[in-house]
Amino acid sequence: MYKKYLIYSLLQVSWGLSALLLIFAIAPSLIALSVPAWSIPAYLLISCAIVFGVFAKDKALSKKGTERLSERLLLLVSAGSCHMTTLPVMSVLRHKTIKLPFLLKLLALYLLQLFTFVTVLVGYLM
Repeated sequence: MYKKYLIYSLLQVSWGLSALLLIFAIAPSLIALSVPAWSIPAYLLISCAIVFGVFAKDKALSKKGTERLSERLLLLVSAGSCHMTTLPVMSVLRHKTIKLPFLLKLLALYLLQLFTFVTVLVGYLM
């Protein structure tokens, strides 16, 4: 029981760090590299809709009791959206929030992505 809350708390902290890094480091760097400023929020909005759709579809399939989407697909969709919308979508839909193995995999992906963002940023600054 406590492990789930610890993992979920770590997910929230890493989500916050990823969001800060995206807002204050990655987005300005992309804009400096001549990526149009409007494309970053457009990408995040489209990816948010995709994440919501995929998680909602899996939730509907679970309620029907039919074959569900794989956790690998859920994790890949989450990673493709830079994990910005996964936790809010999971909370709104109340889907996969108590599955400890899924939360551990999601936390590992968050930390990997955070490490990658920081590594790329440090390499860019040097």
